[in-house]
Amino acid sequence: MKKFLLVLAWLCAYGVGESNAAITIVGPTTEGLVDPEGLDVMQPRFSWKTQADGMQNVVQTAYQLVVASSAEKLERGEYDLWNSGRVKSREQLWIAYQGSVLHSKQVAWWKVKVWTNKGESAFSEPAFWSMGLLADTDWRAQWIGLDRAMPHDSETQWSRLSARYLRKEFKTAKTVKTARVYIAGLGLYELYINGRRVGDQVLAPAPTDYRKSVLYNTYDVTSHLQQGANALGVVLGNGRYYTMRQNYKPYKINTFGYPKLRLNLTVTYTDGTTEEVVSNASWKLNADGPVRSNNEYDGEIYDARKELGDWTRPGYDDRDWMPAGRVSIPAGKMKAQSMPGMKITQRLLPLAVNRLPLAVVCDFGQNLTGWVRIKVRGQAGDTIRLRFAETLQTDGSLYTRNLRDALATDYYILKGDPAGESWAPVFVYHGFRYMEVSGLRYEPGKADFVAEMVEDEMRHTGSVVTSNEVLNKVLQNASWGIRGNYKGMPVDCPQRNERQPWLGDRTMGSRGESFLFDNKALYTKWMDDIAEAQRYDGAIPDVAPAYWNYYSDNVTWPAAFPMTLDMLYRQFGDLQPIRTHYPALEKWMRHIARNYMTADYVVTRDEYGDWCVPPELPELIHSRDPRRKTDGALLSTAYYYHLSGMMARFAALQGLKSEEGEWKRMAAKVKEGFNSKFLHRDSLFYGNNSATSNLLPLAFGMVPGELSDTIAKQLLSKLINGYDVAISTGVIGTQWIMKELRKMGRGDVAFAIASSTNYPSWGYMAAKGATTIWELWNGDTADPSMNSGNHVMLLGDLLPWVFEDLAGIASGTAAPAYRHLAMRPDFTVPDLEFVDASYETPYGKVVSKWKKNLMKLEWTVEIPVNTTADIFLPDGKQRRVGSGSYRFEVALPRPKGVVVQEYLYDKAGFPQCHSATIAQTTDGDLITAFFGGTREGHPDVCIYVSRKEKGSEVWTSPELVADGWVTVEGEAVRKACYNPVLFQQPGGALYLFYKVGNRVSDWKGFLKMSSDGGRSWSRAFPLPGGYLGPVKNKIEIVDGKAIAPSSTETDGWKVHFEISEDNGRRYRKVGPLDAEPALPTHLQKVVGTEAGASVLLPDVEGGDASETQVIQAIQPSILKHADGRLQILCRTRNGRLATAWSTDRGETWSALSLTELPSNNSGTDAVTLSDGRHLLVYNAVATPPGQKKAARTPLNVAVSTDGLHWKALLTLETSPVSQYSYPSVIQTPDGYVHIVYTWRRERVKYVKLKL
Repeated sequence: MKKFLLVLAWLCAYGVGESNAAITIVGPTTEGLVDPEGLDVMQPRFSWKTQADGMQNVVQTAYQLVVASSAEKLERGEYDLWNSGRVKSREQLWIAYQGSVLHSKQVAWWKVKVWTNKGESAFSEPAFWSMGLLADTDWRAQWIGLDRAMPHDSETQWSRLSARYLRKEFKTAKTVKTARVYIAGLGLYELYINGRRVGDQVLAPAPTDYRKSVLYNTYDVTSHLQQGANALGVVLGNGRYYTMRQNYKPYKINTFGYPKLRLNLTVTYTDGTTEEVVSNASWKLNADGPVRSNNEYDGEIYDARKELGDWTRPGYDDRDWMPAGRVSIPAGKMKAQSMPGMKITQRLLPLAVNRLPLAVVCDFGQNLTGWVRIKVRGQAGDTIRLRFAETLQTDGSLYTRNLRDALATDYYILKGDPAGESWAPVFVYHGFRYMEVSGLRYEPGKADFVAEMVEDEMRHTGSVVTSNEVLNKVLQNASWGIRGNYKGMPVDCPQRNERQPWLGDRTMGSRGESFLFDNKALYTKWMDDIAEAQRYDGAIPDVAPAYWNYYSDNVTWPAAFPMTLDMLYRQFGDLQPIRTHYPALEKWMRHIARNYMTADYVVTRDEYGDWCVPPELPELIHSRDPRRKTDGALLSTAYYYHLSGMMARFAALQGLKSEEGEWKRMAAKVKEGFNSKFLHRDSLFYGNNSATSNLLPLAFGMVPGELSDTIAKQLLSKLINGYDVAISTGVIGTQWIMKELRKMGRGDVAFAIASSTNYPSWGYMAAKGATTIWELWNGDTADPSMNSGNHVMLLGDLLPWVFEDLAGIASGTAAPAYRHLAMRPDFTVPDLEFVDASYETPYGKVVSKWKKNLMKLEWTVEIPVNTTADIFLPDGKQRRVGSGSYRFEVALPRPKGVVVQEYLYDKAGFPQCHSATIAQTTDGDLITAFFGGTREGHPDVCIYVSRKEKGSEVWTSPELVADGWVTVEGEAVRKACYNPVLFQQPGGALYLFYKVGNRVSDWKGFLKMSSDGGRSWSRAFPLPGGYLGPVKNKIEIVDGKAIAPSSTETDGWKVHFEISEDNGRRYRKVGPLDAEPALPTHLQKVVGTEAGASVLLPDVEGGDASETQVIQAIQPSILKHADGRLQILCRTRNGRLATAWSTDRGETWSALSLTELPSNNSGTDAVTLSDGRHLLVYNAVATPPGQKKAARTPLNVAVSTDGLHWKALLTLETSPVSQYSYPSVIQTPDGYVHIVYTWRRERVKYVKLKL
């Protein structure tokens, strides 16, 4: 009995045998769609998601699927089509139907329940699907239309063909139970029944190569029918069937025929009988209606005076209409459209309506695709012209040069309705931000124009918000651009006469897009399009469907085929597209090898190169510089290697062991041939050393292991230009750049690229006003002939990097669809404070939300039911978790000895800052000063102060304490401020020294004082003529005298000291110091440097140029030795730090000599510690021969016992991005060392050390 009670308690606790209300089934789909109509697959596949509120580590252990022929039977438990029974399995994606054979027009209802380790669910809410027409014999309908043009039509290059209107009346004598219509309207259609429009799709059906396939749609129209008289009405538009350019370049542009219709309406009555209404010669047709022309490139012309009245209602008089004729039959196979189609998804009012002399221009504030719905009034015959463009000219008129020969113009001719008229086109779309309206007789308002966004209907599955506003704007632009280029297939440049489904644009793009949108159905359909476009010999075109005959036989563009198939498997877990199209892939790969591979396994054929690499001149579309161009054979061979590995994986997934081995052997041979051909082992780079030449072998794992670091450095050298980071790849390289940088441990460089507003970058586009992604990096200056403002090909792998590497939402094993995650965000990116991301995987929503400062990380994650995740924490620990919510709080790794590291501020009212100084006040507070403004040398640069009061955890916000207003010849003039230096007089006032001038030779020294620890300051006192005060580094007190280390840069670089023995009332100088002979680095001979590889860094702090061949030194720091000697360390132009010594307490000094310490020609600082050691903060990198400066990174700390021999202590900054420079260091009485320095000229960073 006791044993029975224990078992019963266990059953109750774990919900075995009864449903757990906390476990629910959501989002059931059939073939990835919600309640789809008209499927034409014989074994539809089911998927679902499970939620378990408030529970962790929930794993599905079994499921039961039940299917019935009606909703009523499903409710009663009569599962007459299929009952899977309880199936022990974790699977919940793409479970194939195993029931009774399905038939045309059949409707099936289903539901599912699951068992888990934490209890079982109830059955899901019912879902359904209907079957389409599975055989052509099921179509009783005929193709009807008008296979000719009307007299008012024009079949020239700019074709104009009016819409065809078709109608049919019929009667229903009995009560209707259900009615479904199956319709193929080519090129586009709108369907009406009894005056009501059917469905909310627009621009239907999705486009195909109509020689290969014709898509039809299925609608449940039960609610549209009425007992008695009914009427069907269909409007046919041209779409891609009657293509936009007729009788023009027929060798390039394919056209298919005149618009036509095939329609089956099946009516089922309550008594079980059925009736069909089908398209045939009994229908009536009119081609003289209001839509006078509809051309996707050129626009729509609508004459409201030609409206046909209630032609879609029964009882209409159609005696003047012509009989619809049977027409030529499209060659393509009839197929059900397996994707939702396009809809109006968003509406925008204009931000402004601006008047021009003869028109008004509406600014919708966003580059979008769709049309504008207008409300107008006027006299009958008034013509309203609507012109569209992405940008404006300087006079406010439309900029249309980048439309090429597309007219992008709609016309509406009024019928004169006194109540006003409303209209929008139905068979065209435009790419635009601006619309010009002419022909109105009055001033319109904003409410008269509504832009309607048209795109493929799909769920928005991912979102990311970060602490970086530039990146946020780039992601917003990317989303708008992707949406605008989904038109039943992925297209490009929706504003001009192209809009083609180029394969190369989506090689990596399809995967990136899948993080934002559920694009599974769209890309599954596109895979069919590509396969249908394959030529008999195996060639795959560059455009598919093949509306343009571009079969260039390159590798990089058709690579979108296998890589998108890979995306569909990895992101959505669907292996079927790979199974379906593997033979086509194999045929193409063998075609390339047979025709273009040498005996050494090098693929020689390429067409586009690294398309749209940033050019050397602003007006160019393509670079002419051979150093920027990557060898096409290198691209093709690298891609063939990568795709061979992918083919091996595809074969393995299908159990094709022999073929798996064959492709692996092919990959090995191609890799060997690639390295033999393109790797320069003497110079250690690939190809011509372009960024993409080195990037691809790194990304594809082709580099010999011992050379990986060297090749990675070559790549970085092409991305880092002086203190800036800039992308230098075209379409091909950009597909791999961000992820490879993360693999290299250079997430800082990747983030610098992603958040940059300098040219070339995505942020540059945004900074120039872009609201989508440009076709070209230099889209604001390039030739307009190929220059769209709405394109996606340059997104590369930005989106996968954002989601996987910034947010950490990444798949962790070979299991697809994020069944197991490896969550490893790149917390090392220094200038990213938070990421808030989510992604709806096929199993459910993953959330990764983290925020950090320089000391601590807080991270929240959510994992869907039936999945697991490895959580990689920045302290090196790893934790495996199951489903549920988790929160982690972790101390971030920091260099040994670092107690605190933080920025003085997050945001300030100035974009740049530099040259910080630090001191401790008499009451124990820390205080820093620095200059900030637009940029160094700008008149708005002022001196700012931040304080950290004793015991406080935070710094005060920067406070302006000194500006550059001076009097010159009796007039007030504002100049820039430079190099503040703080000095706390022992037991006295706090001094702030700084310089004012237009340039270094113009500097004047000033002083301010504070008696309250920097809370308030005196007026500015000019220093005596010829005195600057301490030029960068702190004053030292020696025998009661204040020695200010100083220097000048007007007649060569020279060091001197300014000494006061009476608290600054009087000064005297010591120096300038003598210096030993030495060549400045820019005069030193360049040895072993590749021509053109060096980049001369800007010498904005360099002062006047000097060719003096002695040590050029400035900005000394004073060290105090135990034996009474003083030593200085100085920045130089000679590649090494300089030193000098004084044995008489600073009254005389030895000549400057060079140390063994490197100098990058940037500021340093040093301090003598309380234990007698000396500490130096500097950039441990030497300026190379031939240059004036070196990079200001890394930033290092070294110690010495004698001032001669230095030992590295720690590295404060290692990133190659930007600069980390101009340190200031002190030691406080408690023994802590305090350092402040310039962090990328964006912020000041503070570090507290315990040695």
